[in-house]
Amino acid sequence: MTAIRPMRDLMARLPKLPLTGEQEVDFAAADPALLVAIADDAEMLMSAMHNGVGAMGQLLAHSAVMVEDGTISADCLEALGFIMSELGDMAAGCMALAAHCRRETADYNPS
Repeated sequence: MTAIRPMRDLMARLPKLPLTGEQEVDFAAADPALLVAIADDAEMLMSAMHNGVGAMGQLLAHSAVMVEDGTISADCLEALGFIMSELGDMAAGCMALAAHCRRETADYNPS
């Protein structure tokens, strides 16, 4: 049984993308199978981040009493806010990356 690790797989695959002379990703020159794998990883990662951020929001909403009485510190809330913000930005980046990959492989048919 192989574990599904979209973040690890995405980080391993991204350096394999070709670059243009301006150091931009050259999606048109990339291997279509690589683009499909990157899009799959990015979409799975985005889904995991959205679910996780939603779960954190639910936990925060239900822990208002512990926040009020100081059981949960302001530093903890601040750290959660920053990580939730970064996860939201990363999820948006994953969506854009997946869209670029899917656009380039719209007519790709692996044999």
